[in-house]
Amino acid sequence: MRRLKLILCATILSACSTNSGVVPTGSGTYIISKAEWGVNPTGSSVKVDALKEANDYCTRMHKEIEIVRATQKDMVPFKSEAQAEVEFHCR
Repeated sequence: MRRLKLILCATILSACSTNSGVVPTGSGTYIISKAEWGVNPTGSSVKVDALKEANDYCTRMHKEIEIVRATQKDMVPFKSEAQAEVEFHCR
């Protein structure tokens, strides 16, 4: 039982995420791709994080974000992570 508790704690503490950062795709369009493992991440929570990052990027340039496309995919336990992708312009 103790070993199971240790494994559970390690899993909770080891929530991982990947982030492409802001990547220019040409013609003033950018994309951010994020993925997150963990206890219960959702595609929408990962998408919100990506949208915040995109907005911060445009704000630093004194511009407003214009979303071109935003997608999300929920986590499937032991199979795939929660994912999101945001394509945007800064206007």
